[in-house]
Amino acid sequence: MANQTWEFREFPGPRPNGEDNAVIFLNEPARQGRGEATATLRNDGSVGLFYLVPGDLGTSTALTWESREFPSPGGEKNAVIFLNEPARQGPGEATATLRNDGSAGLLYLAPGSLGTSTAQTWESGEFAGPKQAVDFLNEPARQGPGQASVTPRNNGSVGLLYLVPGSLGTSTTQTWHFKEFPAPDGVTSALAFLNASPQQGAGEVSGYARNDGSAVIFYLEPGSN
Repeated sequence: MANQTWEFREFPGPRPNGEDNAVIFLNEPARQGRGEATATLRNDGSVGLFYLVPGDLGTSTALTWESREFPSPGGEKNAVIFLNEPARQGPGEATATLRNDGSAGLLYLAPGSLGTSTAQTWESGEFAGPKQAVDFLNEPARQGPGQASVTPRNNGSVGLLYLVPGSLGTSTTQTWHFKEFPAPDGVTSALAFLNASPQQGAGEVSGYARNDGSAVIFYLEPGSN
């Protein structure tokens, strides 16, 4: 969708206030569609949300944003199982935080567009750092827009939720990168970067906003907008 802008909003905790209010916000017109929201669901129950405006769902209620928590120790595994159950979420229909305590938080669009199809499957992976996660995403069959949700943790490790096989395959028309934006203006700097031409479009960003004011984005380049 052309003429969109990346924006950011904070939803304070404690749980479930942050997630509930983020879901309410995403379901208000003009409602965000596939790949138009990427969220950080923090341990303290607050939520940081990068999102595109206007959302392409507009006033349509064909899809609805929902949230779900998966407690430790099997949170990551159970989030993946949930996304692979009918009606299965497709590209851009899930944004996850895979926390270092083993829990996971998920915002997702329902019903999922994959339905009962098993053409693609959600999986998760753990990486020593952001470079290793990016290298993985750039290996065939490479993930395309909306097919990766990344959690860069404070201890340097990275949790990755992704769809396989990736739609980019062996194509190198787009490449995954990551960029750190230091505190205290991390979010502001990340937004300025994302809104610069060529701007990243729906599904081309997985953003993470930390409590200390820093931010990290994983993004496909060049952006499609």
